[in-house]
Amino acid sequence: MSSDLPALLSGLVAVATLPLGILTALFVGWKLSAVVFVVGWLLLVPTITLVGEEILPAVRGSSDEREAEDSTADPLAELKGRYARGELTDEEFERRMSNLVETEDVTLDRDLDFEQVGERETERAHE
Repeated sequence: MSSDLPALLSGLVAVATLPLGILTALFVGWKLSAVVFVVGWLLLVPTITLVGEEILPAVRGSSDEREAEDSTADPLAELKGRYARGELTDEEFERRMSNLVETEDVTLDRDLDFEQVGERETERAHE
């Protein structure tokens, strides 16, 4: 329902602008009525639509990506959480924990690997 809120709100503003503008024209004057129509239809409706359909999903998406990175960044914490929730048996937890500890010492420095390959290619080219 939260994704429908901007569409509902912009529709409500668009529909409410017409009677509000007409009442303003009848009781206050046509100049202020023009302001009501401009603000309602040309400023509020597009702004609500833009914010609701473009900006909020982008902001939510970036926070979702950060949460996904945080959750996958520490597999040990995820393993401990699954064990605490009872999703893993003691034996399964210990097996996975030992696998994590074994692979934790293995680190890959991709930049260094690429530099070494580049240096080797340069040396081969000069030979």
